[in-house]
Amino acid sequence: MEARFSPRQIEIVTLIASGYSDKQIALHLKVSQRTVRTQLERLYAANGLHSRAQAVHIWTISHR
Repeated sequence: MEARFSPRQIEIVTLIASGYSDKQIALHLKVSQRTVRTQLERLYAANGLHSRAQAVHIWTISHR
């Protein structure tokens, strides 16, 4: 199964991998923290993931 990431989710996962918190991501992308959490929840659901670490790991291995 190939991981599915929307363009916005790619931005968020990239920022997570750089060490950003939800609050920092929200400020950087000019969205609410709730929007960041919603994007992550959708990403987790679409890819059977349960954590930020898993999301970063899947993103990393799918883009080598």
